[in-house]
Amino acid sequence: MTLRLQKHFQLAPQLSFAALIVLLLSIFVLPARTQFPPAPGTGPGLPETVEAIENARVTTRILYITAHPDDESAAVLTYLARGLHADVALLSLTRGEGGQNDLGPEQAPQLGLIRSQELLAATRGYGVKLFFTRAKDFGYSKTPEETEKVWGDEVLQDMVEIIRAFQPTVVINGWGGVHAGHGHHQASGLLTPKAVQLAADPGFKVPGSSSAQQEKAWGDRRPILLLDVDRGEKPQGYPLPVDEISPLYGKSWREIGLDAFANHHSQGITGFLNSPFLRRPIALKREDGGDFDPAALNEPLGPLDEDFEVGNKGVDPLMRSVDASLVAARDAALRLDYKASADSLIAAGKKLDQVPLPALSSQTPPPVESLSRSIRRKREKINAALVLVAGLRLDAIADRSELVPGETFTVRVEPHHRRELRLGGRGAGHEREP
Repeated sequence: MTLRLQKHFQLAPQLSFAALIVLLLSIFVLPARTQFPPAPGTGPGLPETVEAIENARVTTRILYITAHPDDESAAVLTYLARGLHADVALLSLTRGEGGQNDLGPEQAPQLGLIRSQELLAATRGYGVKLFFTRAKDFGYSKTPEETEKVWGDEVLQDMVEIIRAFQPTVVINGWGGVHAGHGHHQASGLLTPKAVQLAADPGFKVPGSSSAQQEKAWGDRRPILLLDVDRGEKPQGYPLPVDEISPLYGKSWREIGLDAFANHHSQGITGFLNSPFLRRPIALKREDGGDFDPAALNEPLGPLDEDFEVGNKGVDPLMRSVDASLVAARDAALRLDYKASADSLIAAGKKLDQVPLPALSSQTPPPVESLSRSIRRKREKINAALVLVAGLRLDAIADRSELVPGETFTVRVEPHHRRELRLGGRGAGHEREP
């Protein structure tokens, strides 16, 4: 089967060719959106646009690890992702197939599918990415030893792979310090620091790792900050301001998070959203007992490569200029001046392009590889913000509704965007042949 791609775009004089390319390439790296209205906080509106711009100004990456879907603190995840604009991911070790089902008769794998989709919907509301391991939810476990015996080595290996792939600067141990109750919870709390340690060990190789990136140690040069969540009645550590009102959404971070947490329908979550447990203060503290600087949760643009230049708290002149362009883009978006906002984002991207980066290979020195990864990550964030500022959307329309094997068909892809950007185009055609 072959695929021929034809693009026919006409460039309007008001927008440069470079800008057009940035916009079109950006849309292909973003997840496709469904035809259904997006949940609040997940669509292409002004709040999400401003969030995307602010996210490009923050370099912190946070991985929150827990055992099951619905174990997560919705308030913490929402505050970190939408309040502090960090890159946040949730790692649920299991898919919850061993739990209860308040909706119907589905159990085991079928329930795991339901709960996976519920958690995916919840994480969209939190504004975070989602990962799973191959851990089996085999029902209630009395001890962590029993759990680890059933899970075997592959769960810890999966955790190491995910840490090396996502490359967090902070890991939050959702069950850290818990030594009673469900064995899955205890095992999650015990395995998380082990995974962080192994991920930083260059000598630890994951059998059958799917990519070269997941074979490279992470946390060896810049140690990962490991934090515990305290959701007790009198939490110790740094109290998170989850009850502050979002200036963009007009609701507290906790309320935004609980709106998304309600997606756990099979667990009957909606029946106890007003539970005192879900309304308690929440704190973060270092697992090693050291002093915790909350600035680590949303580090701004600083050196060219914050991952390799460990300890460098200075701001590179180029990064200062990039940040200034991003601030201008944010302010313009808040004025609904999307043309000026797009121009500022394009300017920020061009400044990043000033960093010379050679083609990567197995012989590329680690500092160069790290710099390339850091610049690419920053550029991807700017591109994502630019897509939202431009209001760019692709409509794909097939030339027929029914097909038989062997037929050729055409899909016409038409771009849509904000009128003031004056981006002209005749669409793109995809012809698929046997």
